[in-house]
Amino acid sequence: MHVAVVDDQEASLAGFSQILRRIADIEPICFKKASEALHWLGGVDPVFLVANNTLADMAGIDFLRRMRLLPERAQTPVIFTTAARDDRDLRRAAFDLGVYAYLEKPINPSEFLVHAMRIVDAARERADYQARLREASLRGAIDAPPAEGSETATDAAPASPLAEATAIIDAMLQVAALHDRSIIDHHELAARIAVALGRELKLTGDELAMLGQAARVYDIGKVTIPQRILEARQPATQADRVTIDSHPDAGARVLSVSENPILRAARAIAQTHHERFDGSGYPRKLRGSSIPIMGRIVAVADTLAALVRERNDRRAHSLAQAIDIVEKGAGTAYDPTVVAAIRSGLPEISRIVHEAQQENAQAS
Repeated sequence: MHVAVVDDQEASLAGFSQILRRIADIEPICFKKASEALHWLGGVDPVFLVANNTLADMAGIDFLRRMRLLPERAQTPVIFTTAARDDRDLRRAAFDLGVYAYLEKPINPSEFLVHAMRIVDAARERADYQARLREASLRGAIDAPPAEGSETATDAAPASPLAEATAIIDAMLQVAALHDRSIIDHHELAARIAVALGRELKLTGDELAMLGQAARVYDIGKVTIPQRILEARQPATQADRVTIDSHPDAGARVLSVSENPILRAARAIAQTHHERFDGSGYPRKLRGSSIPIMGRIVAVADTLAALVRERNDRRAHSLAQAIDIVEKGAGTAYDPTVVAAIRSGLPEISRIVHEAQQENAQAS
């Protein structure tokens, strides 16, 4: 696993390389010039980059802007370093370009190593997840031979986008459930609430069908969050918060396995369901209508579904309590139009929540 280190100082390149080699299977590749790093990045997919703001041939922030334009590099994690102290404009520009961490020199080796290990661990979990997904998909294909009298594989018509997406999403959720057993039930409830909200917002039949499937897998990025964090009863530490906040982008990467239109919608939802209507959310700090409508709908549905379900750290809220909490966030956390759709769609939403609670009670 390669890590690109881009810095104009020999001492920094040597120091970062020494720390990175403490991580198993990591090989640092060093560059002083941004142009050389960009050429290398055109053909190699590193697990992450360390980029300093002072380079031999351009500013590091300009290097990041150019790197993000490269195919497949829009989501590559970056640890950005700088000798500038308290430069708020530089910090803002770096985070606008999606850096994973922003560190001021002199670098604390332990802090740097923690960030590096988290990125590498997440990359390994994604690779393991994708391997299990391929295995599950292959096993499903082997275990389900064509029925007698059905068309052969060569004669069968191509699967519809809906059928194709459903098969991929089902396989993803089977694997994700090995990591977090609650993920399927939570997704199913949120998806049903999202469709109810979408119906009140006058989405078309095709859009509702797409939303119903895409919303079943929007939080798939949580497979990259260690179990100890998911099950913690205490508030997350700052380091754990960084890991949690990276899961929308991780989910978008997992859902990039296909350009199926439903999976494209799922990818957009995964990446935007934690954005806030006032622009204070994550990971892109999108505001208002710049957040896709399905992302705005699922943000509300996700919160309602989470509040009415019991968790490790609290008991379930009643639906009335959950609605009250969401309504208080209208205009800040949530799109007011989507929040208003809760009341107009309350009979259906109430039925959906009641059925889900009955199913959970029977299962337990």
